[in-house]
Amino acid sequence: MLRRVVAILVVLACAGVVVAYQVSRPARAPADPRVFVPSPKFFQDFSPSFRTSIADAYYLIMVQYYGEHVAGDGKLDSLPAMVDLVTTLSPHFTRAYLFGAFALIDAGRADVAYTVLQRGFKENPGDWHFPAYLGFFAYRYGEGETKNLVAAQWYEKAAAIPGSPDYLPRLAAALLAKGGEEEKAILMWGQAYLAGDKYARKKAVEGLERVLPKEKEARMRALAPLYETMPEADANALIAELFKAYVQ
Repeated sequence: MLRRVVAILVVLACAGVVVAYQVSRPARAPADPRVFVPSPKFFQDFSPSFRTSIADAYYLIMVQYYGEHVAGDGKLDSLPAMVDLVTTLSPHFTRAYLFGAFALIDAGRADVAYTVLQRGFKENPGDWHFPAYLGFFAYRYGEGETKNLVAAQWYEKAAAIPGSPDYLPRLAAALLAKGGEEEKAILMWGQAYLAGDKYARKKAVEGLERVLPKEKEARMRALAPLYETMPEADANALIAELFKAYVQ
């Protein structure tokens, strides 16, 4: 009980310091980019509902801290610790992960942002936003020849989650092709075609035209695996589209 009271006082004190500081400091005085952030371990013995309340309080402090510095000196030294605290105490607080990840880009810590999103996906495997953003982060901030394939793998995972948008298979397919994985790209374009609407099917056909061989027999061999991953009627419809030019 004593530990809980102390924790509440710590949160209130931190919030009070932030509020008092904002009220009392000169309008143009620079704020300190280094602030005290407790370790998540200090709060982890408490009940989940209590930890969530603490996370909510620190999330508000984190947003205010970010707004203060991103529009000011651009220094966000304590942001990684804040994001870690909030998401550790409230692992299903998806907004905190996503806000924190993009805020960490402004802090120059794309590496930490990527780790935060990975942890968020582990804790919230049914939310397609996490692998979708991981795909974006891998493509935008990754390095080396494999970054396209890493991004594609994340987009594939996002596309497999019910309720995810139909553009995700297209992103995965395009990056697989760009990374030299033509066979996998063909299968993913097949999944994009299955999204069903006219636009998605048109884009899938265009994407396949870019990676398929032009020779008729080679093209048929490349498309044969679609019958293992698509309903036969859809596979037939797609292949008919791709062989229009071969019909005499």
